[in-house]
Amino acid sequence: MAYPPAPAPMQQPTPVKQGNGFGVTALVLGLVGLIIFSWIPGVNLFTALPIAILAVIFGIVALAKAGSRGGKGKGTGGTGLVTGLLAIVVAIAVNVWIVNFFEEEADTIEQETVQDCVDSGAGTQEECQQIWDDAEDSVYGG
Repeated sequence: MAYPPAPAPMQQPTPVKQGNGFGVTALVLGLVGLIIFSWIPGVNLFTALPIAILAVIFGIVALAKAGSRGGKGKGTGGTGLVTGLLAIVVAIAVNVWIVNFFEEEADTIEQETVQDCVDSGAGTQEECQQIWDDAEDSVYGG
């Protein structure tokens, strides 16, 4: 006696991924903005800040979507949001530090130059300061 053929195996339904692409995007953008671009003065205004702002936006969207997905992507979205905010803070802090550094150096150069003028006998403190101010006005158009 012959056995009947075995039935075809039933296809199992493929599980639907419940990841959060917004969270991953926020995390990647936040890390790129923070680690790579935020430390470059001047350039970070055109690279780190836009990337970090996008990371913040995607992080907020990821956190909002995580509620409807049972919490999936909440960690990556939150981390992306935090790294985006850190990238913004670091980029601004680096630029403020650079500007302050050069302002202090410019003031030091001015003070040393005026003092050298006085020490060389070219004039009094006020006269040497006026010479400096006149030279500065001729360069910067004051």
